Amino acid sequence: MGGNRRYGHFQCSSCRQKWESSHVYVKKGTEKVEYGQECKRCKIVCFPYQVEPIRCSLCGQTDCDCQKDRHIDPTKAHRADLCMRCRAGKHCDTRNW
Repeated sequence: MGGNRRYGHFQCSSCRQKWESSHVYVKKGTEKVEYGQECKRCKIVCFPYQVEPIRCSLCGQTDCDCQKDRHIDPTKAHRADLCMRCRAGKHCDTRNW
């Protein structure tokens, strides 16, 4: 699991829509979120109100060998059109963490 990748909880400050994402990235050595995500309703950039390490859904640890990330559905596409990191050219789906 990526060293600067985290799991984030979002809420739009305008429409109050909530969502979660396993594609939240922090600056190395800090917990400062580098990129926001756009609310699909309001089209405003939001930052997570809560950030936590990605925990394995099998064993519950943040650093394991199970190779299964929390809440990640491999059949669900990452919304690159709403992701500020992807828009900046650092595409999340390429495992470029």
